[in-house]
Amino acid sequence: MPRFSVYTDPKKLSIFIHRFWDVITLLEERVEVIAFFTDLLTPTEVRMLAKRLQIADMLAKGYKYEDIKNYTRVTVQTISHVNNKLQFGENGLIKILQKLGKIDKARQDKIEGKRSIFSQPPGLGRMAGDLVTLGARGVEKVIRNQKKIRSVKGVK
Repeated sequence: MPRFSVYTDPKKLSIFIHRFWDVITLLEERVEVIAFFTDLLTPTEVRMLAKRLQIADMLAKGYKYEDIKNYTRVTVQTISHVNNKLQFGENGLIKILQKLGKIDKARQDKIEGKRSIFSQPPGLGRMAGDLVTLGARGVEKVIRNQKKIRSVKGVK
């Protein structure tokens, strides 16, 4: 990624970073996320972030550095950096990889036509009874999460 000025006032930089996290939190649907990052990042930056996510996924699945290097075409230093984040970071990557794994499995099951007898029916299904106890904010959160999941899965 491009370098930024080292002369930025640390207080201002802290405000910039907090606002950035706020913006990320506000993104709700896949289309909105794609539009935001397409406007914000260069194609090279998008590729770099995507590769880091792929590296993290492969490391979590136990792939060797050499296999990751050949598959993603990155340096060992990049793989090592991502590995350090997986091992000693804030567990953000691990949590996202777990969620991504569930989405990948659901996509694969859909392709293969699998459906468990224990799986939740389409829509809110069994959650509908819990909506009364959640209250208005809880219901909004459930609906927002359902929209996010659908947008990632490509379902409308």
